[in-house]
Amino acid sequence: MITEQIVLGLVGLTLSLYAYHVKQQRQRNPKYRALCDIGVNASCSRVLTSEYGTGFGLASSLFGKNSIMNTSNVYYGIIFYILHISFGLIATSFFNKVALFTSIVSCLGSFYLAYILAFVLKDFCLVCVVTYVINAGLFWSNLHTVYSK
Repeated sequence: MITEQIVLGLVGLTLSLYAYHVKQQRQRNPKYRALCDIGVNASCSRVLTSEYGTGFGLASSLFGKNSIMNTSNVYYGIIFYILHISFGLIATSFFNKVALFTSIVSCLGSFYLAYILAFVLKDFCLVCVVTYVINAGLFWSNLHTVYSK
């Protein structure tokens, strides 16, 4: 399951880096159209640059607009996937449990963001949905790693 964790982490990191690129391009040029902008109600660039694309839409009101917590969700993803790749490479009992805990937190965040995507923004973000699936895969892989011993 460690191999799965590394592969999923690499795919998640790649998607997060792409999301970073999309967000940067959209901020430079509001008319920028990303490859993942596939329709009127299916625009990852619109979702990534929405208020919910920074600090999960919560950090500004909780910690203040200038707080370090009020940063792009993309950065959280990059850090998360780098950690999971590292956890997969280190693979000790302690790091396996940390990986499981962080993957649980990521799934909770994914559920929250999926709700926002569907019912608040009423949009579809292919990059976002694929990262939700990757997070679920990491959870499953970490669960098997921790409890199969």
